[in-house]
Amino acid sequence: MSELIEIVYNRFDDIELPEKYQELWNNINLPIQKNKAAFYNLTEAERDNIFNKISKRAYYLTLIAQKFNAKNILEVGTAEGWQFYSFAEYCKTFGAKVWSCDVVDKHDKRYVTEYEEVAHFIHGDSEKLAEHIKNLGVEIDLFYIDGSHEKNAVIKDVLNLKKVQTSGKIPIWIFDDYDERFGCYDDISKIVKASSQYMVYSPGKTASNNPTHQVVVHGRFL
Repeated sequence: MSELIEIVYNRFDDIELPEKYQELWNNINLPIQKNKAAFYNLTEAERDNIFNKISKRAYYLTLIAQKFNAKNILEVGTAEGWQFYSFAEYCKTFGAKVWSCDVVDKHDKRYVTEYEEVAHFIHGDSEKLAEHIKNLGVEIDLFYIDGSHEKNAVIKDVLNLKKVQTSGKIPIWIFDDYDERFGCYDDISKIVKASSQYMVYSPGKTASNNPTHQVVVHGRFL
């Protein structure tokens, strides 16, 4: 637990986004969040306060990757690609690689060429990605699970992916949307109860004005 608590920053307010990570937020996720904020009738002040904090989330996860010297990163749930390309920027700097999968191919294609050497997208689910990684002979240091939020989906992802966990050190698993309004809450709760080293933290609210939490687990699934 202590090593996780010491990761980098526990207060998002202390983080200043480097220029490239700010660009990725501005171009990929900010337009989506603005539309959500408008739909939920947030005031400009409410919106700006939320954006100031949540815009740091993707970069924060790269700091976790850096802390644990992650060289191979796997993501489930690419969506538009904000986190995917943020990991890719980290990978360019630290000689790492990231693989991501989604059952819907909608990630931003503007950054494909820029990150083609370090970022690889698989159109499919975690089972397909795990098989792809296994065939490459690669082992994964850090997993980021942000796919289906339905009950049992996260457990299924872990069962699919545990066979590609790194054997050289203890892997890091990060689970998004640990909140009771999602079906995956029960899955992640079971994972937390079975884990000896974990951290739950909040990167702030989303543009729906709902709180959001993530779980970091430092451990191996057997």
